[in-house]
Amino acid sequence: MAFIYDICKFRFQFLLMVKLPYRFFFLLFAFANMIVGLLAGLGRLGWAVPVPAAYVHHGAIMVGGFLGSLIALEKIIPLKKPLFFTGPVLSASSILVFTTGDFQEAVFMLIFAGVIFILVYVAYLRQHYSLYLVIALVGAGCWTVGNVLLLWKKFYPLAFPWWMGFLLFTIVSERLELSKFLPVSRQTKHLLLALLIFFLVGIIMPFHSVGTYVSGLALVCISLWLLRNDVIRLTIRKQGVVRFTATALLIGYFCLLLQGIFLITLRDSPLGYDITLHTFFVGFVFSMIFAHGPIILPGVLGLSVKPYSPLFYVPLIGLFFSLAMRIAANVTLIDFSYRGISGWVTAGSILLYFFILVATTIKAARHATSA
Repeated sequence: MAFIYDICKFRFQFLLMVKLPYRFFFLLFAFANMIVGLLAGLGRLGWAVPVPAAYVHHGAIMVGGFLGSLIALEKIIPLKKPLFFTGPVLSASSILVFTTGDFQEAVFMLIFAGVIFILVYVAYLRQHYSLYLVIALVGAGCWTVGNVLLLWKKFYPLAFPWWMGFLLFTIVSERLELSKFLPVSRQTKHLLLALLIFFLVGIIMPFHSVGTYVSGLALVCISLWLLRNDVIRLTIRKQGVVRFTATALLIGYFCLLLQGIFLITLRDSPLGYDITLHTFFVGFVFSMIFAHGPIILPGVLGLSVKPYSPLFYVPLIGLFFSLAMRIAANVTLIDFSYRGISGWVTAGSILLYFFILVATTIKAARHATSA
């Protein structure tokens, strides 16, 4: 009951604690994209939800409107260059244009947001050169290329491999930055770079033929590299938020391994595209979001707290369970109703996670100010 009480005591003074209140409203806009994107995903599974115009743009809203805006916001804030905020404003606002049916204008907004994001990393690299920044820059380039291809061909499956590259390179960059003090040799890091290049070669090639195998093999090797060299082998033994982060990372890397295997083995499966797509975006990407959420949300809001609750494990388990349910329904082709149910479990797990994260962040911030 005390936990619910703390949630309900969210008042205006919390906004006053935030050093830059505009960050809060940026986050609200990004999370509005997430909610509409989740509803659109449910619509694509056959559920009647109140955003029919967004059904077909589910991927663009989730990757561009939500993830692109959130990732860009996190990277732009430390630079203190207001002009760069144009990028997340454009990507987050694209949802308004997508839902009114102006497809080309919305994709143009995502393209410009991607170009600005590239310039953000160029600004970082001008300050200091680092391998993880180069990898992140390539990721931003992948997002932009995917958006350009979507505008050119108006075909989402053509853009998705590049959007996968955007999130893969961004996440690997984050893990390299956070693990930079580990004793990982330069040769080992160069091996990872070679594997990432191998993945890029796969998506440049005809992706639904030979390129699928190349990218799939690269993802298998990248996941094994991360499992072997990431800090999780040390942090999984700790307690609290550190252990939760390690658990979420472990699940995410396992899903990345499955994604590579599925790309190689399910190319001709009737629902292989759906399986590979959601193994990556739901299993890998959202596990990574869950892992980094207790770091990213306070950082974006300018709060020096580390929120944690054992309840974090509930949505994490739900997320993985929903993915397993969806894969099983797609593979067996016995009862498609389980696909629809899995969509609700996925959406519910994601929303529950962010509800708990916001609540624990508020609670931690209140305790920090009263201490």
